[in-house]
Amino acid sequence: MWLKALKSTLIFLIVVLSNCGEVKPEMLAVGEMKCAHCSMSIVDMRFHTQILTDKGKRYHFDAIECLDDFQKQNNPPTKKIWVTNFLDRKEFISKEDAIIIKSDKIRSPMGAGLAAFKTHEEAKPFE
Repeated sequence: MWLKALKSTLIFLIVVLSNCGEVKPEMLAVGEMKCAHCSMSIVDMRFHTQILTDKGKRYHFDAIECLDDFQKQNNPPTKKIWVTNFLDRKEFISKEDAIIIKSDKIRSPMGAGLAAFKTHEEAKPFE
């Protein structure tokens, strides 16, 4: 009997502790997922953005403007929002720390010309 209780306790602790780490964005393969707002396939990873809600649901977007429109329409309670560094498609930046610019030099999937950068210096050539 005590062995069964110990086993249940250990399983519970493993599940709880495995969910206590740092929350990170999910890396996607090109075309693996569709945008939660416009339903286009996410293929240009320089513009991939994502939201993690307070309840743990993830929403992926093909452009910053889709993320912004989704937030305006649905107002999900968010735990974290990430945008991809335009200069490094494998690097995510917290949206609150990102430098987001609008530029005619940038052709984003939805055409608004929005892109995220880590620093103002990195963004200057695109302004």
